[in-house]
Amino acid sequence: MSLSRKAINFDLSTNELKKHFNNTAEAYSQIKDFMLENGFTHRQYSGYASKEVMDDFSIELLTKRLSRKFTWLSTCVQNFDVTDIGEQHDLTHLFTDRTLQKDKNLIKQELKQ
Repeated sequence: MSLSRKAINFDLSTNELKKHFNNTAEAYSQIKDFMLENGFTHRQYSGYASKEVMDDFSIELLTKRLSRKFTWLSTCVQNFDVTDIGEQHDLTHLFTDRTLQKDKNLIKQELKQ
């Protein structure tokens, strides 16, 4: 890993979580609060992205703090992956009706030529 923004994705065992929580959503809520307080955005499900670049040492410290704060994690974590985020391109606009209609019109024009 290098100095870059980081993505963290993890999987937790539902069966293990049930030993610690009546509602397993509480575990994810606690982790989410921790991650947001520590400079991450919540991307999807168990996926987070750092707002700023981080080095390997910083991500290791963050992970250790997370583990110490939530001792139940040690028995629940199945996977905990950290990935360097490279170039990122937002293509959300390609899903809008206006963009799709514009593309259809361009294709029609090209077919006529």
